[in-house]
Amino acid sequence: MGQYAGRQSHEQQVHYLRKTVNYNDAGIAAGVAHNAALPPGAQIIGIFTNVTVAFNAGTTNSLVVGKTQGGNEIATAADTVCGTAGFKSTTTGCAIDPTTLTADTPVYFAYTQTGAAATQGRAVITIAYTPPNDQ
Repeated sequence: MGQYAGRQSHEQQVHYLRKTVNYNDAGIAAGVAHNAALPPGAQIIGIFTNVTVAFNAGTTNSLVVGKTQGGNEIATAADTVCGTAGFKSTTTGCAIDPTTLTADTPVYFAYTQTGAAATQGRAVITIAYTPPNDQ
């Protein structure tokens, strides 16, 4: 996928991608990419969202994580519950079949809102994964 290489250590250990997102990050409504990618064959083993400042749009707050811009294959809005501060853990992305990750796969984070515009919101999202054992 060009500029984003799959992050993989030569050791057999749990790897992770971590990103802090804010309600007003440039391009967040469409989805912003992490500066690294999931390597081919990665198995997601957990998704953790720490909402340090609740997102406060007037009607809805939707924070999703996906393999495509605006996608939610890794974490849905119901997984992140970004309108409430606190730590959330989900396994939604764990259902992604590692054999479908045939190339470095970028990870996108998107926040959309309705109603009165948000004036705050910050979350730290960590995606834990293991690379294939045969690499």
